[in-house]
Amino acid sequence: MSQYYYTMASLPMLSYDGSLHIDSELFLDYCSRELTEESMEKLLNCKISVPDDEKLLEGAAKHFWEWEKSLKNELVKLRAKKMNVDEKEFIRHGEILFGVPEIAQSAMKIDSPLEAENFLNRERWAALNELGTGHFFDFHALAIYYLQLQLLERKQLFDVERGFEKYQEIYKNILSNVNEDITVGDSK
Repeated sequence: MSQYYYTMASLPMLSYDGSLHIDSELFLDYCSRELTEESMEKLLNCKISVPDDEKLLEGAAKHFWEWEKSLKNELVKLRAKKMNVDEKEFIRHGEILFGVPEIAQSAMKIDSPLEAENFLNRERWAALNELGTGHFFDFHALAIYYLQLQLLERKQLFDVERGFEKYQEIYKNILSNVNEDITVGDSK
């Protein structure tokens, strides 16, 4: 397996609570100078969301996707139960990994969606750190770095004011569907 000593050593350190000193676009451009076309394709497939092709995942990226899939499945089960909906059509094929059901249950107990998402992202960060053990300069280290970078970029999108505005918009739509007589001014 190839080693990327210079590439990894020259990247800024990432911390979930720290500042973002590099973005995905710059990181990928930087990596494209060092990685083969095949390795770049594999790196681009490493996503915190659903990967384009699970078969391309290997090592740490594959393990993270299995962990993430397990987490999503547990959240689906809990949400489906809460909404009295059949979970089967939303579940992805995969194993239930150790500790994941407890993480999902803890997240569901958090009232604030923002706090719940931050809790889940911290758990994702911890899972990535665990997967990174022993990988410092190889492809797996690059994949983990890229996944953590995506988590940080996603975290930057969280905006309390925009979230509250969206909440109010959704709430107003629900109220207007329930009672056509309620006007925008009356719902405040």
